[in-house]
Parts: sequence; C-alpha cells; structure tokens
Amino acid sequence: MHNILWNADNESLSVRIQSDASVVIYDKVHDVTWRMGGVALQEVGGIDEGHVWLRTDRSICEQFPGRFRGRQDGDFCIFTLLGREGQALGDFRCRFLLDGPWFECQVVEIDDSLPSLVFPTPIDSESLVLPQGVGRWIRKPLSQRHFWVFPAHLSMRWFGGLRGEHGWISIVDKGYQDAGVMAANLTATTGWLKSRNRWQGQRVVRFRFIRGNYVDLAKIFRAYARTKGLFRSLADKAKATPALKNLLGGRALFFWQCRTLHPETREDRLLPAGEKEVEAALKVHLTHRECMELIEQAKAAGLERGLVTLCGWIRGGYDESHPDIWPPESALGSREEFKELLSLPDPFTVAVHDNYQDIYRKSPSWPQGVVQTPSGAPMPGGYWAGGQAYILNSAASFDYLRRNWENLGQLPLRAVYCDTTTAVQFYESYAPGHEQTRSQDEAGKTALLDFYKNQSVVLGSEGASDFGVPHVDFLLPFDQERVAGETIPLWGLVYHDAVLRYSVSNATKSTAEDLQKQWLAQMVWGHQMRWYFASRDEWEQSREAFAESFYVDHWLEQVASSEMLSHRFLSDQVEETVFENGLRLVANFSPDGFPLGDLVIPAWGFRILEQRQHGA
Repeated sequence: MHNILWNADNESLSVRIQSDASVVIYDKVHDVTWRMGGVALQEVGGIDEGHVWLRTDRSICEQFPGRFRGRQDGDFCIFTLLGREGQALGDFRCRFLLDGPWFECQVVEIDDSLPSLVFPTPIDSESLVLPQGVGRWIRKPLSQRHFWVFPAHLSMRWFGGLRGEHGWISIVDKGYQDAGVMAANLTATTGWLKSRNRWQGQRVVRFRFIRGNYVDLAKIFRAYARTKGLFRSLADKAKATPALKNLLGGRALFFWQCRTLHPETREDRLLPAGEKEVEAALKVHLTHRECMELIEQAKAAGLERGLVTLCGWIRGGYDESHPDIWPPESALGSREEFKELLSLPDPFTVAVHDNYQDIYRKSPSWPQGVVQTPSGAPMPGGYWAGGQAYILNSAASFDYLRRNWENLGQLPLRAVYCDTTTAVQFYESYAPGHEQTRSQDEAGKTALLDFYKNQSVVLGSEGASDFGVPHVDFLLPFDQERVAGETIPLWGLVYHDAVLRYSVSNATKSTAEDLQKQWLAQMVWGHQMRWYFASRDEWEQSREAFAESFYVDHWLEQVASSEMLSHRFLSDQVEETVFENGLRLVANFSPDGFPLGDLVIPAWGFRILEQRQHGA
C-alpha cells in the first residue's frame, strides 16, 4: 500500500497524490477520472549531448523505468528516484496546487546527482496530441521512444492526450527552455534538463481536463498564449508594417541568386566532383536583372501580390560569408539594380535572406561569439552551401546584426527572412566570459527579432516557435507530408491569424497528382504557397503548374487573417476546416467522390461553403 502524500479539492477538481508518485485526478465538471501511474522513463545519463540537434530517438539501453518513493515535508513532497534495481539515485522536491480548473506541479529543487529528470509520471490516454510540424494526433503506439525539446521539435510549449470524448492538456508554464517531452507507446510527459550542468531556474507544468478533442486543447493554449504575450494578430502587425498586406493571400517567390562552389566541400560530403572544379568558383544562377524579368513573367502568369525573397545576394553568395555579409555580391549586378529590385512597388514586398545563427571559419569575424561545448570545442552546425557552419551565441548574433544594419539600413529594405532563428533548440555555451544558458539564448533571439521589427520591416524566419509569434510575420516551416488521420492543423488552430506559413511547391520534382495533394493540404492547413527558382529553366518547368494553382491563393486570400475555428475528419481522407469569417472548406484526398448532403466533393478536390450550409 502507498500512502497519500497530498490531496486537495476545489469546485473543479479532486486530486490525490500517493507516495509512489501515482496520481488520481477526478474532473468534477465532466465526471471523469484520470490516472498517472507510478513509472516514468528516465535517462541513464544526460539527454542533451551538446550537439546542434538533439538526438530524439532513445533506446531501452540508455533508459530505465524510474520509480519513486515519496514523503511529506511541510507544504512540499520529496521524492526519491529509484533505479533499475530499486537503488536510490537522488531526491527532488515538489509543490502541488489547484487553481480553478488547473492542476499545477512545481519541481522546485533537484539533487545534482540526477543528470536529468522525467516528472510527473504520464497520464493514461488512448491517443496523444502533439504540436509537431503542422500537428499530430497519434492514435497508434509509437514504435520507438523519443525525447522532443521545445521549440525545435515541438512548436508550442504544450502537449496533450485524449480518451473517448475527453482530454487533457499539459502546458509547460515555466522552464520550457530546459524541458522537453518524453514519449513512448501512447504516453507523454515532461522531461527536465540541467542548465549548464546544474539545476537552476523554475520548472512548472499545468494540467487542465476537458470534454472535447484536439481542437479544444488547441483553443485552450490559444487563450493561454494571449494572456502570456505569445500572440499578436496579423491585423495588428499589418497596421504597424503596411508592407505585410502584400503577403496576405499572395504567394512567395524565392530566388537562389548565386553561391560559391568549393571542391573541398564536395569532397567532405563524399559527393561526385564537379566538372573542372579545381578551385573555388562563384556560380551565378539569377542576376538582379533576371530576377526582375522572372517577376514580370510570374505577374503575366497570374501573380497579383506576394513576397519575393533574394537568397545568395550576400558577398560570395548563399551561406558563403555569414555573418560578414557586406558588400552585396557584385557579380549579380550593380548596386543600383539591387536597389531597384528591392524597391519593387506594392502589391509586392521584397525581402533579403540573412542568418545570424551560423558562422564559418573563413569569415573574418571567426571565432568571435561561437558557442563552445562543455569540452571547449566550437559547436558545429550543419554542413551547408558555405561548408561547415558553427553556431553563434545570441549576444554575438545581436551584435553582428546591429553592425550589419549600418549598411543594410541604407538599402530600401522592406522585408527580411532571418533564417533558422525560430527553428532550432536553445543552446548553452561554455565559452569563458561568454557563457549562455538556454533561457539567455531565447532572450537573445527575441532581442534580435525585436531589433528587426523596430526597423519596421516585414520579418520572417524558419520553422515555427511560439516565442517568435509576437515578432515574426511569416514562417517557412519544414516541409511535411500529410499522414491520413494523423496530421492535424494544431498550429493553425492556435496561430493561423497571427503568422503566415508557407509550404513549398516543387513542380520540377513532383507529379501532377502529388502537386494536387500538396495544394489540397495547404488549403486545409492554411499555408500559403512558396516557389523556389534557381534558373530560368526551373521557372519554365514550373510555369504551367504555377498558373494552374491560383485557386489556392484565392482561397487563402479569403481566410488569411481569419481565425481557424475548427478542424475535423469526415473520413480519414476527407477533412473540414471552418474559419471565423464563416467560410468552410471540405477537402477530399480520396480518388473517389465524397457525398456531402446534396453535394459531391470531387476526388482530389474541394468545396468552399458557408458555415451554415449543409448542417454545419
């Protein structure tokens, strides 16, 4: 038998916590009981190995089923984490409280002997709801164990579960920068990481229990985001930055202008050698003048408004010289031509690509501001067009941006795509005199985004993260294939009317049927189109699909700044979204027509209806 360590009641909940850390929660409002078991998967060592991308897959060899032995200590509960053989590994202290419909768990003190901690134990559920990519509803047990961190793997600081007609949401209210989600089978719970090799900061997770589904969970977080300053509408952003209006319901053109080819980078990546590639050589794809010509051709094909982003305009081309990007690459044309391109009038907004996450050894500023791992080595990032990148700490990123703005600010610049800033996890640095915690990294990234917005530019970044929403206007999420019955627009249900998201259309590598499916998914998710061109030939190969797909833009123009109210599956292959302005989209991903009242939704097709029609 286990003793009761803590119990409390209010008008909404009754909670009983036992000495083995198991919990019984009775939701009085909905007459439902939820249970947390007495086991949480724990890591043998630290979870964060100091790499640029945390390894998400975990194995049974590096984990063990952690059990707990608890005792009371005044207003606190002290738990001892027990290892595989039941040995005591270390203690941690918790405080619990009820706040109306919320049950809160505070982990206030942890022994340094514990390299990480997964707590509380997971809630028994039939399915999981996770803000990964577009969003996931996991109804079959996961085949592997995972640890996903905020915000790299989870775009919002919450997750949840469903059982029948009821659900729960867990919001990491404090300490999410040093937290993630441990998931296995159909369980998920919070895992906590040390901050620079010691336990510091606050760790608070809040639970709420509902009658409803993933839509209702998303709307609870939307309300939370508003109260916490994690929301700013597109309508408000457009008032402050009028050039944003050109993006609403438009599409994005990304032009790859040039890059420098390095024989050694091919060798490092074990790629076939290029023809006559014996020394570094600049390869120009599209000059400033050619970009302007392609824009005119896109307009002739039907493009009415949108975003144009110039990639590789910097000294040496794409990725070559970050953060020492100035002057612009002269091989692309004169400074006057560059300014003319940037000055493209409404209803178009032109952006430049930039990056303050990465630095390269050949950059003159190397190694100032580079993140150092616990061993003292510079943290390597990805191997990009410019070769091996290394990661900058946020303070240095901000300093480099302010320095560069002395030149950038002289351009007729109305928009910037600041790559990677909102896409990656937060980084620690052990560089002497320039130490950085994950929380400080978030604060530095926020300051960088704020600096841009203070220049009144339309601002975009990569991936998605809730901390960036008040500051960015558009996002380029990682491309995601729709999984029938699993992919759900959680991000859209929270943030559709706060940030524009673009999905790529690649007519040169996709069949016509694949493109139709991509476009249909974009319409359901509320993602606008982005097209990449690195040559005239790529434009010519895409021209037909480019012209055929404007029905996507026309739909998104109607709902671009409207809240997504709901989403549901009419079948695994037929989905419906409803927006605040009363419009309803029914999309059929099936090769067969789908009957809906007196209508038939065509195969690979859609219908736009008023919400009140057909029993909606």
